[in-house]
Amino acid sequence: MNKQEIGMLLTLAAGFDNRKVDNVSVSAWELIPEIAAASYEDAKQAVIEHHRGPRRHEYLSVGHMVDALQVAERNSDYEIEADVRSAKARGLIESSWPNRQPLPADVKHGLQAMRDLDRRNAAAFSELDALEGRPIDVGDVGRRP
Repeated sequence: MNKQEIGMLLTLAAGFDNRKVDNVSVSAWELIPEIAAASYEDAKQAVIEHHRGPRRHEYLSVGHMVDALQVAERNSDYEIEADVRSAKARGLIESSWPNRQPLPADVKHGLQAMRDLDRRNAAAFSELDALEGRPIDVGDVGRRP
């Protein structure tokens, strides 16, 4: 985000918690690499979710924002490792890719698109399973009398 977007973000936060927004606070938030690298839309959603979630009684801090952005952007060590494993399994990257090295943006977007497709397919199959007589009825196969 640029300085103007950070100012807009803090102004949005001020609507929830009456914080003072000035050049000093905007400049301070701009110094945080995770905030500067984030998209405005992700950060805006993080502010809204903070004020709707279980920590809504807490004043929104830089730490809250960094934590929320890591989740939104899948930048925690655990999520990076999970994404790398998934990308390797799907053949999107070489098996020699380091487990803790973040994926390139194009691979990250491709992985997200594949996961979205998997979710849509799973939902479609779930709807089929709810039909009367289900499309696949295995009967008594594999069951003991």
